[in-house]
Amino acid sequence: MGHSFPTGQRARSTPSWSRWHHRLHRSLLASPHLLPSGAALLVAVSGGQDSLCLLRLLKDLQRLHHWSLQVFHGDHRWRPDSALNAEHVQSLCATWGLTCHLKVATHLPSEAAARQWRYASASALCRHLGCHHLVTGHTATDRAETLLFHLCRGSGSRGLSSLRPHRQLAPGLRLIRPLLHFSRQDTLQCCQALQLPIWPDASNEDLRLTRNRIRNRVLPELEQVNGAAVAHMAACAQHLAEESDLLDRLAQEALAAMGGHQSTSLSPQALAALPQTLASRCLAHWIRNHTGRYPDRQQRHQILHSLSHPRIMAALGRGWRLHWRDGRIHLERGEPWGGSPPSPHGSPNPAAQR
Repeated sequence: MGHSFPTGQRARSTPSWSRWHHRLHRSLLASPHLLPSGAALLVAVSGGQDSLCLLRLLKDLQRLHHWSLQVFHGDHRWRPDSALNAEHVQSLCATWGLTCHLKVATHLPSEAAARQWRYASASALCRHLGCHHLVTGHTATDRAETLLFHLCRGSGSRGLSSLRPHRQLAPGLRLIRPLLHFSRQDTLQCCQALQLPIWPDASNEDLRLTRNRIRNRVLPELEQVNGAAVAHMAACAQHLAEESDLLDRLAQEALAAMGGHQSTSLSPQALAALPQTLASRCLAHWIRNHTGRYPDRQQRHQILHSLSHPRIMAALGRGWRLHWRDGRIHLERGEPWGGSPPSPHGSPNPAAQR
């Protein structure tokens, strides 16, 4: 169950300004594009420590940044106490004078499906409300966990740099993560200092979920090796993000020089003349620009390796395929190949799409 505090006690003991307010305020002043002054914000709040810390700090900083604030809570209906959790968030928002929008799911078979439903519901609500910023309480700890998760999957710099401070969810809508310089320990201490009633999520202890095993087993061990491990991994993710963005720009320039923005065919010789890392990123952008699919690193490696074998074809998924014709590689869409794709001497196996 969540913890509550008498109203009078909270009014007497809760500071109106703290080092947590100061940290977030200075961070937002240094990056004014994240949450511009006067912006309409929809804040995703689960009731856990990270989202409560975020909401309270934004509410208290509202007078300085002139935002309009509304709250989104998604009830996945996975836990017996989810309805009580939703009531808790709604009650807290009412106490703070904030509008809370509750969305209830019907059937979500997996964690991935729940995440997709949550973002889709929040995005639709943003469009309805005219909000251009969806704000979440992801922290440096979440970023470190995500880096480890993608590292175990063999991701390249694109995956390892996930959980950025902002990204576009849809035209005119950005997802903002202003607490990425806070650790989970920071948000806990903030909630304790401000006496915020955290609603614990028992599902975070379910070790059947990979992220929970990383959170509860792997990260604590790494912090025993180095107490600043979370901060270092979050910083590493940020450095990788900056390097990945630079590589994207170089790849787009190289692709434009090859005429790949408009054409569904490319010169294999032009690709082969590039450094392999740049050629791989060019290939990824070319395929995504024309098919909407972003091939994973293994699939790109197989395609680049096949450039010297003109008969090799590659299945890209959803009926898209890449093959040689007239000395160039072409993207075409047709009926998906039945059964297993050709062997490595005929076509590389399609990799899972991200």
